[in-house]
Amino acid sequence: MDQLTHCPACNSNAFASFITTSAQMHTSKESFNFDQCNNCQLVFLNPRVPLNELKNYYTAHYLPYRGSEAWGKYEHFVKDSQQKLDLKRVQRVKEWHKTTADTLVLDVGCGKPTFLKACKTELKCNTIGIDFSNEGWNNSTENYEGLDLQVAEIKDLPLDLHPDVITMWHYLEHDYTPQENLRSLKSISKPSTALIIEIPNFDSSSRKEFGADWAGWHTPRHTSLFSPNNAELLLKNSGWEVSKILTYGTMDPYLLYWMSRMEQKGIAWDKNMEDEFWDFTRGMLRFLPKKWNEKNSSLGIMTVIATPIKN
Repeated sequence: MDQLTHCPACNSNAFASFITTSAQMHTSKESFNFDQCNNCQLVFLNPRVPLNELKNYYTAHYLPYRGSEAWGKYEHFVKDSQQKLDLKRVQRVKEWHKTTADTLVLDVGCGKPTFLKACKTELKCNTIGIDFSNEGWNNSTENYEGLDLQVAEIKDLPLDLHPDVITMWHYLEHDYTPQENLRSLKSISKPSTALIIEIPNFDSSSRKEFGADWAGWHTPRHTSLFSPNNAELLLKNSGWEVSKILTYGTMDPYLLYWMSRMEQKGIAWDKNMEDEFWDFTRGMLRFLPKKWNEKNSSLGIMTVIATPIKN
C-alpha cells in the first residue's frame, strides 16, 4: 500500500484518520482508511492501493463498465438515460465555451466515450479522450469510429495540443497526483481554455445520511473526496482560477442515493440487475421532490469551472 505524507490539495502534513470503509462494488470485504487534512479538510484515501494493483478493483462487479447491458431486458431504458446524460454534458460545455468546428474537447478519464461521441454529433468539433485502460471502448470500436481515443496519462499529452475545453466527468476523485496533473493540463492550455470538473461533494446531504455506506467513497477507487473550499484551493495551487462552483452536476444525484442503499443492502454487483429495475424507478420518482432543491443544497454532486491563472 502507498502511504501519503502530505495532503493532495494543500500539501499539509497534518492530518488524522476520519473513517474506515469497506471496498465497494466488489466482493472483497477489505477495509480502507480515509484521512482528513487538518488544514483544508480534504478527505483522502491513505494508504492507497498501488496503481499497478488498482485494476483488481475494476472487475465484473464494476457497474459503470458493464453499462446498460447489466440491466438485461431493460437495457434500452438505461441507454436512453445515458444519451440524456451525454446531452446534458454537451450543454454544459456550450454554457462555458463558444464552440466551433475548430474547437478541441479533451475528455480526461473518458471511460465509455459516449460523451465524446455526443460532442462529435452535436457540436461537430474535434475530440480527444484519454484513459488508463481501453476497457470502455475496446469491445465496441465500431460505435466510436472517428474518435481519437488513447490509453494514456495526462503527462503523455503533447505540449502543442492546446485544448479549448477540458472535461473531467468524475475523474478527479480517482487521480493519484491531482496537483501534478492539473499543472500539466495548465501547461498545454490556452488562456481561454475552460476546465469543467464534475465530482462527488463531500459536503453534501447524501454523505451525511449514509456515512460509511455512501457510494461517493467508491472505495478504494476514489482517492480524494472534495468539498467546494478545498477543490478551489487545489485548483489555485495547480495554476487554475475557479470561475464558478455549482452545487449540482449532470449526473442525477439519485444514483448516489441508490448505490448507497445497495451498499447497505449488500447487493451482488455482478448480477443481472433486472430485478432491481422497478425498485430503482420507483425510488427515482420518490426522490424528485428532494431533487428540486439541488441548486440550493448539494445532494451529492458538484461542478467546478476554471480557467488558467494568467502568468
